[in-house]
Amino acid sequence: MEVLRKLRADLEAWFAGLAPRERTFVSLGAVAVGLFVVFLVFAKVQRGISTREANIDRKTQVLAQVGKLAEGYRQVQAERAQLEAKLKGPPLQLMSFVSQTGQRLGIEVNDLRPGTPTTSDKLVEETVEVSLARVDLPNLAGLLQSLERGPGVVKVRRLAMRTRNDDPMAVDVTIVVATYQLKG
Repeated sequence: MEVLRKLRADLEAWFAGLAPRERTFVSLGAVAVGLFVVFLVFAKVQRGISTREANIDRKTQVLAQVGKLAEGYRQVQAERAQLEAKLKGPPLQLMSFVSQTGQRLGIEVNDLRPGTPTTSDKLVEETVEVSLARVDLPNLAGLLQSLERGPGVVKVRRLAMRTRNDDPMAVDVTIVVATYQLKG
């Protein structure tokens, strides 16, 4: 503290020894240096504030992405639980289901050939090959949707269409439909 008092006294003595014109120049120089220091401090503070605001914006975006991912994860988990519930449900008689669905939609389903069941570690797959003659496309689309939206897990695994020369609005179709059940 004593050193600061001595330094201040020396500066006052030096300043008092200056001519009035020199005092004005020194005062203006001191004000200019002071303003420059204030400007530097202000610029540093502003840069710090903008950096923090950018960090806040970035973290807000990351939190929004985490929220979206969490929502997607919950949705996928719900779909998975629903699929597992369908797999654990009672076994579906696939040939009867395909035949009844076709009759309900007014499509004649006569040619059904069962496939050999295949098993994996956890699932049993049963397939049926269905051949349909003279089916128009809207009815075929309705049949495919009805099959896949039915009870249990039913998927159309293969679809082969051939156009007809006698009726351009109809097609001959061969479909392989599969159903899945949990093993055991």
